[in-house]
Order: sequence, then structure tokens, then C-alpha cells
Amino acid sequence: MASPSNHQSKSRKSTRDTTQTPPWLFAALNSKYNYVLDAAATNKSALCERFYTPRNNALKKDWSADISLFLDAPNSTPATWLNPPYSKILPWVDKVIEQQHKGVLTTLLVPRDNRTEWWPAASASKIIDIVGYYEQLGTYKSGPKKGQPKQKWRSGGIRFIDSKTGKELPAELNKPMCIIEFNPHQIGQPCQYATIAKNVLMALGQQALNQQTN
Repeated sequence: MASPSNHQSKSRKSTRDTTQTPPWLFAALNSKYNYVLDAAATNKSALCERFYTPRNNALKKDWSADISLFLDAPNSTPATWLNPPYSKILPWVDKVIEQQHKGVLTTLLVPRDNRTEWWPAASASKIIDIVGYYEQLGTYKSGPKKGQPKQKWRSGGIRFIDSKTGKELPAELNKPMCIIEFNPHQIGQPCQYATIAKNVLMALGQQALNQQTN
């Protein structure tokens, strides 16, 4: 029988719902979606110029009205970034679906937990699993594997940023992560499934961050 503590989070309860997305991960996705709103942030963790904090409560806001300037632009589908509080994801999924019907594209960064009530396979446009990868370490220099490729498996898990210290947490979140897209132009269409290796996202994110500093 599995131990009850097998899946306990190692992050502090006081900051668990306000951790920040790693900059490389946001930059990788922002290079594709060009986000105009961070819907669940704090003053310190916000990743977009426009953002909602717990004080102004995104669940009671009309996101489409707040980004109407972008909605009215020709050939534009404004995107919202959402890394919601993981203690209660369902109301955020409901809100995203509401805003999807008002023309807002949203991507969620959430645990891939399809056992839960909030899991949105029936309404999401795309679910992309962030998976692990083999790091290439050259070749073996001696022994029975001499000359053969040397590699090490790396987890696809994500280490978030502590909202108080601004530093990366020492441990990854204890669940696999995924990106869920809600596209207003694909309402009613079957959900698509895909995977992306963490090292691919890291490379895309670092490239985007480098471009920002040049």
C-alpha cells in the first residue's frame, strides 16, 4: 500500500499558492502566445504589464473587458497567462471557459491530474505534457561501454520560484506538469494532445530571454 506521504508537497504552505513561474518557462511560452495579461499574480510575481492580484480578484473580473484594446485589434487573439493557485483550480477553469467564449485565449500551467473534478479535457483545445529527457554527456572514456554515448535521464518536473525570497525552490513540484490551452477559435472541437520535452522549453526560454537583453 502506498504511503499517505508519497505525494506531499515540500513547499511552504504560506507561499504554495503564490509561487512564481520560472522565467525560462514563461519566456518560452510567451514567445509563442505573446501574453497581455497575467491573471493570477502578486505585485512581485507578475509576468505581464497587466495583471490581477488576490486583492482585485480575477475570478470577479471580466478579462475580455480589461484587454478589449487587444480584442479589437485586427487579426489578434489576445492571450492570458494563468498559473493558478493549485489548492483550488476548479473556479479558475470555469473562469477560463467563460472568457474563452468572450474571445480570450488562455493557457494554464497546472499539474497533470486527470483524476480531479477540474480536469478540463471536455473543454480544452490542447493539452501539452511537459516531459523528461536524456541529457547527453559525451561518451564513456573507459570500461565495457568505452566509446558509447553517455546520457542521464532528467525529470520534466518544474521548480517554481519562492514568492518571498525570489529564489528557485529546492525541490520540483511533486506532480507532472502540463500546459492547457483554451482557444476561442476552437470551441467545440476535440481536444488535441501533445508532449514537449523540458529541455526544449528551456532552450526556447533561454533564447527568448537572451533576445530581451540584447
